[in-house]
Amino acid sequence: MISQIHELNMPAVLEHYLDRERVHKKIRHFFDKELVSEYVQLALGISDQTGNYSAHEHGWGPRILADSDEIEVFECARAIEHCPDSHHLPETIYRQGITGLKIGVGTEMALMLKPSEYWVGNVRTIWSHLLLKHSGFVESANEELLLYRDNERDSEMEYKLWRDVYLSLEHSMQELTDIALKAASKQSVTPGQLRFLWADAVADELFNQFAAKRPQR
Repeated sequence: MISQIHELNMPAVLEHYLDRERVHKKIRHFFDKELVSEYVQLALGISDQTGNYSAHEHGWGPRILADSDEIEVFECARAIEHCPDSHHLPETIYRQGITGLKIGVGTEMALMLKPSEYWVGNVRTIWSHLLLKHSGFVESANEELLLYRDNERDSEMEYKLWRDVYLSLEHSMQELTDIALKAASKQSVTPGQLRFLWADAVADELFNQFAAKRPQR
């Protein structure tokens, strides 16, 4: 049993989920109506950080648009929309060749477009995956997470690493969802229906509450 999940404040997880669900609907509307600027500004977390926490937290939105334009980012979203399945998603994102728009930002764009099909591959979901892998041992999850922050890799090695990491997350996100459903029920909280959006909210709360206890390096 991963005790940390049962210790989470599930009303806070639900609030996070509902905020993301609201923005997902806006993103979906902007994309479907081809409102390019509105979509891109939100999908890169510029007009509202809730649209892409990965991009907002590291200031990637303005940097991406400094090296590309809104049309290119929108075309990336089109490619994600027409991607056949999650196995092809990392390749689809990298093939666009947009500086700064890689696994973290790109998979969050995918989540916010299709939250029942795609999950996010970022520090929070990877850490949650590692916590499950190490049966709830926070220090083990923290130590392994450091390996993914090694910057001494060429571009091909980086792609293969993040592709494999991303694909390995699916089972963990589903497991995280299942455990969190039980935790939510015990706290009389009705969970969100969009499974990977719910898993993302759980992973975010889990990381914020427990990974912060890691030793500083």
